[in-house]
Amino acid sequence: MQHIEVAKKLFEWNIKNLVHDAHLKKSEISNYFADFFLVKANGKTHHANYDNYFEFLNVFRSTIRAITYEFDEFIIDQLNVVIPMKARIIRLNSSIENFEAILILKFNENKKIVLWHELYMKI
Repeated sequence: MQHIEVAKKLFEWNIKNLVHDAHLKKSEISNYFADFFLVKANGKTHHANYDNYFEFLNVFRSTIRAITYEFDEFIIDQLNVVIPMKARIIRLNSSIENFEAILILKFNENKKIVLWHELYMKI
């Protein structure tokens, strides 16, 4: 599977699993991410593994009814996929948040994500 295909499948997984009532499985994180990876989001850096990322995802999704994405294009090279996109989050209280974002995914030789670098802005 090519890196772009992994990225697309990850977003399909996000739409299904990053909502409050999904049955999120820690074991599925390994389908996309290396054992240890780096998460950079708006200037904050976190060293992640399956345990702490699972905890983060559970907090993140606890108030989300739905999440959707609109991709501008996928820019790829040998180890990276860059994705300019829009995201929409609908909360349990029916409020809606819209974001513009740029996501850089870096992959290792096993086609697992070792870097999730995201810059996002609420619009």
